[in-house]
Amino acid sequence: MIPEAKGRKALLLLLLLFGFGCTTSFLSEPRDRIAVSDGWLAMGTFFEADLRVRPDEAGLAAAWLEWARLEIARLEKVYSRYDADSAISRLNRELARDDVALTEARLDPELESIFVSALEVWDASGGAFDITIGPLVDVWTDAALEAEWPSVESLERAKRHVGSEGLLLRGAGELGLAIGGMRIDLDGVSKGAVLDRLRERLELDLPDAAVLLSFGQSSIFAVGDPGGGGWQLVVRSRDSSGRNLAIVRLRDRALSVSSSVGSVREIAGERVSHIIDPRTGNTIEGIVEAIVVADRAVIADGWSTALLVVGANRAALRLAEKAGVEVNISESSGRSVISEGWADAVSVFAVPR
Repeated sequence: MIPEAKGRKALLLLLLLFGFGCTTSFLSEPRDRIAVSDGWLAMGTFFEADLRVRPDEAGLAAAWLEWARLEIARLEKVYSRYDADSAISRLNRELARDDVALTEARLDPELESIFVSALEVWDASGGAFDITIGPLVDVWTDAALEAEWPSVESLERAKRHVGSEGLLLRGAGELGLAIGGMRIDLDGVSKGAVLDRLRERLELDLPDAAVLLSFGQSSIFAVGDPGGGGWQLVVRSRDSSGRNLAIVRLRDRALSVSSSVGSVREIAGERVSHIIDPRTGNTIEGIVEAIVVADRAVIADGWSTALLVVGANRAALRLAEKAGVEVNISESSGRSVISEGWADAVSVFAVPR
């Protein structure tokens, strides 16, 4: 697993039929609703928000969008490993110190919250998702730059510094560390965490609004019903076929889409996936695409990444059922699996091939 950031977590094309990104059309658009929308670059991608509100709420919607712009920027200063001054970058510098044996650290409230969610997915997925994967990412990145396969020794050395079992959350912002030399990468869950925060504020400011929030067409939160039947979305494969993977209706739930198609590297003339299994240190083979629906966006994001590693099999369905998420996973081999509650969760329609 490589968490998402600037193309490293490949995205499936998700066409919003009932929202921003194309002509808006509703089965029965309420006459008392107007659209207030905006979008801007944020967190290495494009954030969009489409709010359907009463005319007398237009001012509140505009104010919420301005608050959202500032809040996303604030949280990016917490989560982004590309910002040297961010909270996670400061923590990683502490973790990288070799002059002392670091056994504990302090976490900002936002970091502590996202760590809790990330460790929930790590535990439930059997380690298929792991925010401590940074050392393995470095090994494979260096291998691609040098055009040489990484040695077994280099992978083993990196693996000694990977493992969320080494992160001990003690509460009140206290983090215990049982493994040295770790590097935390929150890219796979940070956008979902931000969407969850935005939704919390929406419930206070605009409790009756229908809202569709999206980061880069991979992390989605649909709130309310814009006109009957929820927000309708078409999820398309990122592979060369561009085929439809699912048509869904979403209401008051998060959807995350991940694909192993994307930043494929070449090492010694062979194409290598950018997705790493943190349990083995090896990259995955073939194309895997995963769609996850969950109550929280941070959980949906973590699971869609984890399932690229697990693959389309019964084990994935067992894990998803236990975690309470609905999944739709397909592989280039033609194998696909769908969780038992998927249809009820998203009202899936027949998809033409």
